[in-house]
Amino acid sequence: MTSKRFIKPLASSVVVLTAVFAGGTPAYASTDADPQDVAAAVSEAAPTDLAALPAQQSQDEVISTFNEGGTASVGIDPLAGLTFTTDSGEQGATMTIPGADSLSDGVVAEDGSVTYAGNAHVPSVNVLTAEDAVRISTVITSGGQTENFDYDFGAGATVEIQEDGSALVLRDGEATSAGTSEQIVADIDTPWATDAAGAAVETYYVADGSVLTQVVKHQGADVAYPVVADPSYDQPNIIQHRIRFNRAETATIATGGWGGVIGSFTCGIMAPVCALASGALAYNAGVAQNSNPKRCVQVTATSPGITPGIIWWVDTYAGGPCR
Repeated sequence: MTSKRFIKPLASSVVVLTAVFAGGTPAYASTDADPQDVAAAVSEAAPTDLAALPAQQSQDEVISTFNEGGTASVGIDPLAGLTFTTDSGEQGATMTIPGADSLSDGVVAEDGSVTYAGNAHVPSVNVLTAEDAVRISTVITSGGQTENFDYDFGAGATVEIQEDGSALVLRDGEATSAGTSEQIVADIDTPWATDAAGAAVETYYVADGSVLTQVVKHQGADVAYPVVADPSYDQPNIIQHRIRFNRAETATIATGGWGGVIGSFTCGIMAPVCALASGALAYNAGVAQNSNPKRCVQVTATSPGITPGIIWWVDTYAGGPCR
């Protein structure tokens, strides 16, 4: 991707969705897994050591509060899934847990994580909420278990696969003359997978409306079980805003410079950010026009208005409204 970020987006909290499981860890029984064993195995297998945030536990949920504000709520019933809120109390992302309808109720382990026990046919799931990460780890122990792990972000959400294999989860915002501004409620890194011997396992994302599916091609492959896959979910408690411009608008911005930025579109709710980023928009529009095939320009910000601590950046994209 050709891009120029004038300010790097702030990484506040990261959700690590570990879709399978690494070797060198405690063994699993072929029937219901022990929650403590699952938690211990995930802790040993995870690429990064995480300390669980203090949490308030009730009969229905475990709630953790991030130091920068916002909360993560993990339901005791696996069907309840996860819910994130911002520091202002606005609902951010929600997501389901893979295989939730076949998992046992969550049990809080000694390390503060929540484990949903599976069995020989259904992978167990472990969720740990830390200050910089919420790790969701799903354990696959045999070739008879699924290759598809679904994360549904709910009504009104759309999953968009990026050119590098990563994914965004978006909600529509305000309609403008330049299109519809969007809220980015999840930013998910490119997936990877490796087996217990350290060999790479083919993995990728598939998007279908509000559902992100990580596919891990372990069945029939020469892999050593268990296997680990690890996408990461950035900023679960911050909602970003994005507006994209099509080819014609990008061309106008590129040829008109500052005047092209001002004259080619109305950003609506994002107008303050567009004005602030006009120089970057003009520069990146020129980059997009000189690319082959041609790309389009877009602007993203952590707030649609000019507020203290706002982070914004401009880059280019292909596909979608870029036509």
